[in-house]
Amino acid sequence: MPISKAQMRAVNRYMANNYDRINLTVPKGEKDRIKAHAESRGESVNGFIGRAISETMERDKAPQRPQEAQTAVQGNTQAQQAAQEQPTVATGTEGIPLHTLEQRVRRILYKHGATIRKDRKSGAYTVVYEDKSLDFPDFTALLDYAQGLGRE
Repeated sequence: MPISKAQMRAVNRYMANNYDRINLTVPKGEKDRIKAHAESRGESVNGFIGRAISETMERDKAPQRPQEAQTAVQGNTQAQQAAQEQPTVATGTEGIPLHTLEQRVRRILYKHGATIRKDRKSGAYTVVYEDKSLDFPDFTALLDYAQGLGRE
């Protein structure tokens, strides 16, 4: 069914009142790479960019002393690799932002050859393996499943 002009105006008014817009310019071909990466993780481009910004801002919150700043830049790649190699099991998830927990779950499942898809309407999650898929009604059930995999 086509969208009426009144409905289009209402949506535009809602967007203007509730969201800020940021225009992003990337080199030719980069847009396709970003889109492919986001889709491979079961995210929209907007969701992926928003998550990347949020995670970076969260990571950058920690104050650094001048002598630590230089060491942190040098050791950043090594620390990221070490964190990805260790099994990630969230024991006390209180106070941890949802996007951080989702990233942990994605890492665990990626190590086991799976990806996540999220149904935006229902909030349900689907874990997709090459030969099967598993449905979870909410993030808590998915987190429990991923924690079980992380302990193996």
